[in-house]
Amino acid sequence: MTTKLLSTMRRSVLVAVVAGMASMTGVAGAQAQSRPAVVFGVVNTDRILQDSLAAKGVRLEREKYAQTYQTQIKDEEAKLRAEDQELSSQRSVMAPEVFQQRAQTFQQKLADFQNQVRDKQERLDFSFQQAMQEIGNTIISVSQEIAKQQGITAVAAHNQLLFFDPGMDITQPVLERLNQRLGAVKFQDPATLQAPQAAPAAGAAAPVVGGAAAKAKAK
Repeated sequence: MTTKLLSTMRRSVLVAVVAGMASMTGVAGAQAQSRPAVVFGVVNTDRILQDSLAAKGVRLEREKYAQTYQTQIKDEEAKLRAEDQELSSQRSVMAPEVFQQRAQTFQQKLADFQNQVRDKQERLDFSFQQAMQEIGNTIISVSQEIAKQQGITAVAAHNQLLFFDPGMDITQPVLERLNQRLGAVKFQDPATLQAPQAAPAAGAAAPVVGGAAAKAKAK
């Protein structure tokens, strides 16, 4: 779960950073029309989002929450399985209407738990995205400053280009200044956030139960 969701959120942040770099290129290019030549700079956004102190801290915080949630989910799954097995074992000594009522109650408990799991995942994703977006915005701001200091009139993300001269790469000074300016980003507690409504996350953890609940639902 953690790897897939992390990859998805990282792609969304990269899209935002690349879009920002593209807008910088367009504005700088327009301003440079009166100049004899455009001086390009290149920033490796993948490397910065991987190696910067702030990004490392954000991923660490996210992993801590994810591990905590996984432990909680596994514990609750075990309880639900035990409850389902107990209900199944008691079916032969229960009146049909009593069994049906208890099975329906268990089904509702199961559905509530699955909704809680999805909600936790969505909130965690949202907290992660907010923190990484702050880093992305700062990358753009720092890149503009470095470019101005070095006489660069246009900056592009490295994955926008087929090839470029290594001398155009300003990733290292951007990374160093980013670390100085933004050594850490506050990772908001997912429980305090109102995550946007979203479709159920792929691979969402859910208890695997059958027995009484499945039989009651089949009726």
